[in-house]
Amino acid sequence: MISAIVDGVLLLALVVTTIRMVQMHKDLRRLGSYHEDYQRIFDQTALALDGIEVSIQEINVKGAQILNALGSRMDDARDLIAEIDALTREAKRQQSVLKSELKELSKSTALMQKADRFTPTRDDLELYGGDVDPAHRSAPDSASSPQDAPVIHRGTGGPKTPTRVHKIDNTLGSPFRSVSMNQKDTF
Repeated sequence: MISAIVDGVLLLALVVTTIRMVQMHKDLRRLGSYHEDYQRIFDQTALALDGIEVSIQEINVKGAQILNALGSRMDDARDLIAEIDALTREAKRQQSVLKSELKELSKSTALMQKADRFTPTRDDLELYGGDVDPAHRSAPDSASSPQDAPVIHRGTGGPKTPTRVHKIDNTLGSPFRSVSMNQKDTF
């Protein structure tokens, strides 16, 4: 009978061990499937990291290209600023020249508006045989005679020259205007 009890205990231990082995076998299979999932996830992560590395390299290349393009644009902008400064200086110079010409024009206009501008001067009378004091009359040159001398018609103004109006370009809407000396508007 003792052997039956020992056999029963051994049989029970064998059944418990078998059940436990079946459970462990299921757990190992589940772990194997988890391992495959983990391996697949790690492979995808490695591919994603490779893609990130390529993206970072592309970003570096594009960043360098953008930096070079920005540098060239900045150089162009500096050149444009220098050109604008030169044009501004030229415009100021032309403005001062135009102001001085305007002053001279206003002076000459003031001279033309004097009442005695049509009165012949002593030199005019002397050259063209007008009434002059004999003391102020000089001897005529032997090379030229009064008939060969050009006739001055004071007060008639001579032939009229057309008025020249220079075109002022302000097509860009900027505060600076350029005066074109080649194009003329006629009225």
